[in-house]
Amino acid sequence: MVLTNVKLTRQMEKAFMLAEQECLKENIHCLYPMHLLIGCLDEPSFPVKEAYEKSGIDIDLIRESIIDEARDFSLAICEPFKIPLSQGTIQVIDQAIKNMVNYNQIFLNEGHVLKAIITTGHADGLLSEEQKQALITFSVVSRDMLLNLTDYVSPETSYKNIRKATKTDEEALRRFIDEEFSGRWNESIKKGLSADEPPIFVALDSTGNIVGFAAFNVTKGNGYFGPMGVSIRKRNEGIGESLLHQTLDKMKLLGYKEIIIGEAGPIEFYERACAAKVIPVD
Repeated sequence: MVLTNVKLTRQMEKAFMLAEQECLKENIHCLYPMHLLIGCLDEPSFPVKEAYEKSGIDIDLIRESIIDEARDFSLAICEPFKIPLSQGTIQVIDQAIKNMVNYNQIFLNEGHVLKAIITTGHADGLLSEEQKQALITFSVVSRDMLLNLTDYVSPETSYKNIRKATKTDEEALRRFIDEEFSGRWNESIKKGLSADEPPIFVALDSTGNIVGFAAFNVTKGNGYFGPMGVSIRKRNEGIGESLLHQTLDKMKLLGYKEIIIGEAGPIEFYERACAAKVIPVD
């Protein structure tokens, strides 16, 4: 089954539920890729809503495009769905999972699915190139988020083995980033470690190995949180949330009233963990 052992964000769970409800409401006996698109657009997250509003996508036109063809049925029913999936839908979900893996993430989200619908060609002839590009630009790529720290209070967090990084951590931290994130943040980390007091926190496992880090003021300038990364094998253990709040607490102590979370990938994580808001695109 295509979704076996795949974790879904809450928004993705809702989008899948809405896609199935749309299918049943129209008395269509198989779930098609356009049902997934409707599910993502019907009660969207902020980035998808932004793309929807700016692009002029017509949901009613998408509904009218769906033709129920029994020959396209899949014989298998895949959880969490309770109705058959078309071969096209299976293709989209398989590609969405590949997108998730390519982004080094462990939760399937709307961006992964929307990108898969577009790249597999299932939106061709229905969405214009401008509309497809809007979906990519607003809801697939990483977005900056804004967080007001004025009333922020650091909550009790679950992972305690976190400390400030020191210059002696450079080799181990760069090796960790090489292994887990293909070295994408090494220059930023090098910059941070050159400071008298590096603006970086590291999370350690029981043997003292680095399993995560969070930094601030190392990318675009002062007042920027990030990057942050956790070993893929250690996610879902509260490490990311603990690193986030340790860092935010430090930034507030330094006097920051408002900060930007730069190029946030898992947007829903930051919305839930600290109530950050996606910055609209002008």
